[in-house]
Amino acid sequence: MTETRIHPETGKILRRATRAHTVRFGAIERVVQAPGWYPEDDSDSLHSGADLAKADQAFSELQVASVEQAP
Repeated sequence: MTETRIHPETGKILRRATRAHTVRFGAIERVVQAPGWYPEDDSDSLHSGADLAKADQAFSELQVASVEQAP
């Protein structure tokens, strides 16, 4: 059985899943798999701090990469 919850603002049913999330810093980007609570459509989802750990790490790495690429 899939875990579900109700979005507190939209009232939509959310299901626990992992989806691709694009992290951008300046002109560079990386796609990470972000766990979270997602509706059937692409509207608002919910994420905990732990859910966003990969995205935060990717953002930090992109910041470093942008400095290394700077002239």
